[in-house]
Amino acid sequence: MVPCTSQSRFRLMTLASLALWLIAAPAPAQTVDIQKTHSAFSMEFRDAEIKDVLRAVGQAASLNMIVSDGVSGKVSLSIKNVDIWNALESILKTKGLTYVRDANMVRVVSLAEVRDNDMETRVFPLGHASSQDVLPVVNGVKSERAKISVDNRMNALVVRDLSLNIDQMARLLKSLDVKMPQVLIEAKIIEVSSNYARELGVQWGGQYSSTSNQGTTVVSGGTTGIGSSTGLISPTGGTTFYPQTGDIGLSGSAYAVNLPAAVGSGSGGAIGISFGKLGGALSLDLQLSAMQTTGNGRILSSPKVMTVNNKEAKISSGVDIPVRVLTTTTAGTTAEIKTISTSLMLSTTPTIAQDGRITLAIKVEKSEPDWSRQVDNIPTITKRDANAELVVNDGETIVLGGILSKSEGESESAVPLLSKIPILGWLFKKKSKYENQQELMIFITPTIVK
Repeated sequence: MVPCTSQSRFRLMTLASLALWLIAAPAPAQTVDIQKTHSAFSMEFRDAEIKDVLRAVGQAASLNMIVSDGVSGKVSLSIKNVDIWNALESILKTKGLTYVRDANMVRVVSLAEVRDNDMETRVFPLGHASSQDVLPVVNGVKSERAKISVDNRMNALVVRDLSLNIDQMARLLKSLDVKMPQVLIEAKIIEVSSNYARELGVQWGGQYSSTSNQGTTVVSGGTTGIGSSTGLISPTGGTTFYPQTGDIGLSGSAYAVNLPAAVGSGSGGAIGISFGKLGGALSLDLQLSAMQTTGNGRILSSPKVMTVNNKEAKISSGVDIPVRVLTTTTAGTTAEIKTISTSLMLSTTPTIAQDGRITLAIKVEKSEPDWSRQVDNIPTITKRDANAELVVNDGETIVLGGILSKSEGESESAVPLLSKIPILGWLFKKKSKYENQQELMIFITPTIVK
């Protein structure tokens, strides 16, 4: 009688368990569909033949399974509540095996036994994902013999590979080919400006005329300004010339002190007095001018753009200013039209996290022409922009940035020395004061469109 050791008793118990499993197993299915096998699976073996283990798994999964003669060896495993597909795949990978579909059967073979006609071809049409985007992911699970091509017309992947790898790709593509959530990004750009300016000026002058035996002497204001032009005939009878004279007072004479406020632009007021001639020899003009401006402004820009998760979106609106550029060379001068673009632009790339928060890589830019400052009739371009990466809750509004600029100053234009005389010095100077303030604020609100 042969003694029964503990190891032999364990093997007998294992074979008995396997026999009971096979007896209780359901009848084999008529079709092969690994993808529909998702039941919980538990099994425990120690030093069991790989063929017996595979046969048990095939019965539990209702698979018509054929195990090749080249499959041999033993395996120990202990699994509980595992998907049958995952269990089969793990067992095959452990022993360097794979399976091939053959009609309604699954044939388990070693990798060395695989022939070219054992390769399976399958087409994966995609509904939401781009075939070009998922191609690098699929390449990570294919075998060395696999061939993968992209059909852009149908947005599909055509795969020729081992059945085991193709089933892995099918499950992977099912997880990737999902509808991507969309994000609506709304930006509000608020510009608030205020300005204040004040000027006080004076203009006065006159004319003195006397006649004696030596002739006539005339004294009047100088030529400090650019005023009217008067046509005169050259003493030699030649070409007519036009001397520039200072601003003219009520008496018709040029001012001696010409420091007015900015009334020429229509933003101020002035009062003038002309004294009568004394004895026909003296006339005097006096004009006081003052200007004060106060302004408040507000500009609201609200660009909106919608995009899918992890895709960049960009929206802009603006004006292109054509500029004529002259280029001078030895061959001559050529003219070329170039374009200066000014716009309000919003670009962003949102990423939705697992907790529902949104990561934004955002850029906001606003440029506009400033026609008050020109160079060769070409306006300067005022730009304001902000770049940031931030994390925002769904529907939350945050301040992306704010800029406050303020300028103020005083200036004085005067006649030297005479403007220092107490009280009377106001007849020889002009004073100006200004204060400008601008504030820019940018608000961002991302919302997940459900």
